[in-house]
Amino acid sequence: PRRIVMRVDRTELSKNIVRGLYAFRRLLTDHPEWQGRVVHLAFAYPSRQDLAAYQEYTAEVAEVAETVNAEFGTPAWTPVVLHVEDDFARSLAAYRMADVALVNPTRDGMNLVAKEVPVVSDEGCALVLSREAGAYAELAGDALTVNPYDIAETARALHQALIMPKAERAERCGRLADAATALPPADWFLEQLEVLRA
Repeated sequence: PRRIVMRVDRTELSKNIVRGLYAFRRLLTDHPEWQGRVVHLAFAYPSRQDLAAYQEYTAEVAEVAETVNAEFGTPAWTPVVLHVEDDFARSLAAYRMADVALVNPTRDGMNLVAKEVPVVSDEGCALVLSREAGAYAELAGDALTVNPYDIAETARALHQALIMPKAERAERCGRLADAATALPPADWFLEQLEVLRA
């Protein structure tokens, strides 16, 4: 069965979707053994489409996905499956079945995706996580952490996540789920207020 690398984001520049797609392309280039064996499910929820910069970014995401598919795709395999629509039910289904979740923002308040995926994953999902994600402080111990600007490093982390033994993936995912649910939202909010007051 094909492996699944999944991401769910709003189409905002800080979510870094384009670099994530380039990292997936780099994975297929550097590790051709993954060609035909892994699919990148990218759920990109349209955001602020009344602003030209966001419209252009959404178009760029689609263009890069098409480029990767044109370069590597075959009649039997579409490397990048991009959904540019708000469909939370479909996202939850992807959370459950993903082998790897890619969360690589250049900056972020919290990024709930990084916390939601481990909690709902069926068999354990490896997390490739940006050091700039708000959830980094809580999840860094069991995530594969990356510099969000470094496409080669992100590609290497995707490869490491894909070759991670299933038992290790499940153990890490369990600890990530525990960390993700350890701090109630109200406590997190109060912590943020304290930081702002400091």
